[in-house]
Amino acid sequence: MKRKSKLLNVVSIIIIVFASLGIFSNIALVAMFGAVEPYVETYNITMPTTGEMVFSFAFSIVQLAAGIMGVMYRSKKSVLIIGALYCLFVFVNIVMSSVSLGFSFTYVFGLILPVLYMWGWYQSE
Repeated sequence: MKRKSKLLNVVSIIIIVFASLGIFSNIALVAMFGAVEPYVETYNITMPTTGEMVFSFAFSIVQLAAGIMGVMYRSKKSVLIIGALYCLFVFVNIVMSSVSLGFSFTYVFGLILPVLYMWGWYQSE
């Protein structure tokens, strides 16, 4: 009998909340792209490129899928695969941010949820 850990369940719900916020903010940015542009130029901030916006949307979708699959927990193998993909996206996001903005120690905090997700997967039977 499959038994998922409570840690995996709690972390998956938190991931679903963050992924939903990410998807909503990506949609809002695309919808208000023209309205945001003058404010961004005022503060000398570069607008995200199309590639960055596509990556951000794909990252939010993978994050949402990882959260949903962690809550459902159909098979241990499927949760491992989506968890590994989620960890890969987080790592790529940290590398992209480090290249464009420079490394900051606070990027390490972005690894907390993926590590807890994988630890919850490991504890599940």
